[in-house]
Amino acid sequence: MSLRNKTISGAKWSAMATVIIISLGLIQMTVLARIIDSHQFGLLTVALVIIALADTLSDFGIANSIIQRKEISNLELTTLYWLNVGLGLVVCVAMFLLGDVIADALNNPDLAPLIKTLAFAFVVIPHGQQFRALMQKELEFSKIGSIETFSVLAGFTFTVVTAQYWPVAMTAIWGYLVNSLVRTALFGFFGRKIYRPGLHFSLASVASNLRFGAWLTADSLINYVNTNLSTLVLARILGASVAGGYNLAYNVAVVPPMKLNPIITRVLFPAFAKIQDDIDKLRVNFYKLLSVVGIINFPALLGLMVVANNFVPLVFGEKWVSIIPILQLLCIVGLLRSIGNPIGSLLMAKARVDISFKFNVFKTFLFIPAIIVGGHMAGALGVTLGFLLVQIINTVLSYFVMIKPVLGSSYRQYIQSIWLPFYLSLPTLVVSWALGVALKGHLPLASLLAVQIAAGVLAFGVMIVLSRNALVVELKRQFCRNEKMKMLLRAG
Repeated sequence: MSLRNKTISGAKWSAMATVIIISLGLIQMTVLARIIDSHQFGLLTVALVIIALADTLSDFGIANSIIQRKEISNLELTTLYWLNVGLGLVVCVAMFLLGDVIADALNNPDLAPLIKTLAFAFVVIPHGQQFRALMQKELEFSKIGSIETFSVLAGFTFTVVTAQYWPVAMTAIWGYLVNSLVRTALFGFFGRKIYRPGLHFSLASVASNLRFGAWLTADSLINYVNTNLSTLVLARILGASVAGGYNLAYNVAVVPPMKLNPIITRVLFPAFAKIQDDIDKLRVNFYKLLSVVGIINFPALLGLMVVANNFVPLVFGEKWVSIIPILQLLCIVGLLRSIGNPIGSLLMAKARVDISFKFNVFKTFLFIPAIIVGGHMAGALGVTLGFLLVQIINTVLSYFVMIKPVLGSSYRQYIQSIWLPFYLSLPTLVVSWALGVALKGHLPLASLLAVQIAAGVLAFGVMIVLSRNALVVELKRQFCRNEKMKMLLRAG
């Protein structure tokens, strides 16, 4: 199978798995937001934010360093495997011992047992990370998607069933551990058919991997601060309940694009790595990727921004109506972040994550004061406005700092790749908003939301059908070709 066909097939399987995983995550979050109190929900979201830091440290960029390398020996793989396991143990012990300290620093002592319980995941997770990386390197996304979907389903089932009898944050923590155990066991089982770690260890053999991983980890840590500081600031200043409300909005508007974009970016990272020396081809494909990511994210986020005042009380309940303006602003943040995500795949493919790290350090110097000042001045809304301001600056500067040094001067292509999805999404924004104003008070809340969503989807579909843009035409042609192939297979 050609690289193009492998990439398309990988995107398809990743799309199916990711949509299922995101759907299960949103259902679980909705169930928990309704049945557990706001304090417990806040504790859960803050605990998961903290554990995300440990997750970043435990991997140390090792998985992506394996994918980036065109060739890698068994000695290097074995060394990296045991190095990953060792890092996981260190992180586990550190998180367990620091649980009380972290909880006290955030003025939420109830966090400590959640953090300590989550720490045990890092004894398990490293045993599956390398096998997943090897499968990704070979574009085996159908197998990856099946494993990750099944493991998330296992954790989801445990959490939702148990929460009916024990509606506290610890329920979801145990669900996360179930997810981690199942996921690692399956990756280990299937991965050992590809490669079995030996008992060798040579730190010198993986020096280049560690340099790559160090830059990637440093970049990830900066990204972590830029992504999660807002939740931690709110937890310390205003308590877990406010942080939980903010994080509920964040998980609806910002997290889905962060998980959906890897459907494409995760698949195209190894593909980009294979054409990293052909700048012209890399440039064309990168800007196509940017537009496709926008086409996937823009209509959904702009539509959500418009229907938020009906969506929140209907889905999460009246106790969360205070997050409506936060959700609307975070939709814009999610939109801007979505078009920034593909840049990471480009820089990793060219082994230039140092550029991303340096830029994110600069962004952090803007982000920290914006979040802290915003939180003290206007609470959760102030934090959100600070987040949005920094994200706007980041979007403007990204081309000059990260894209141009790698792809050369191509500002016109950059703007066009962003304008296309925005232009296609405008009717969704206008139609959904107009119907919300015109029908307010004339329909039940559920019916009004359904009408807004259906009309917005229809408006976007019409724009896609009528568009004569070369990329959109190519996507439609590819879709039609796939549909014809399916019909022929059924006929045969």
